[in-house]
Amino acid sequence: MEQAKPCLLEPVMKVEIEAPDDFAGTLMGDLNSRRGRVQGMETKGRTTVINAEVPMAEMLSYGTLLTSMTQGKGSYHMEVDHYDIVPQLVADKILANAKRPVEEEEE
Repeated sequence: MEQAKPCLLEPVMKVEIEAPDDFAGTLMGDLNSRRGRVQGMETKGRTTVINAEVPMAEMLSYGTLLTSMTQGKGSYHMEVDHYDIVPQLVADKILANAKRPVEEEEE
């Protein structure tokens, strides 16, 4: 199996975020910090719609954070788009955690 050079895959979500124009910069920065790739941005009146691809692991607590970043004025929709290779640093953390003895996890 090691000769095959296996890799970890993670689900990547297609995300659409709607928020007032005032918060666009903050939202873009947050998506970049979550390993997201912004695919495009459009303006509808005073609302900005951001389309991005973000790993699902980074989106698990996004609803609460979006509410606080946009003062309750933002919303989002996401759906599974594809699977992608996990970056090596993240994969190393996952593997190290999986190799921990069971006794350490119980403490």
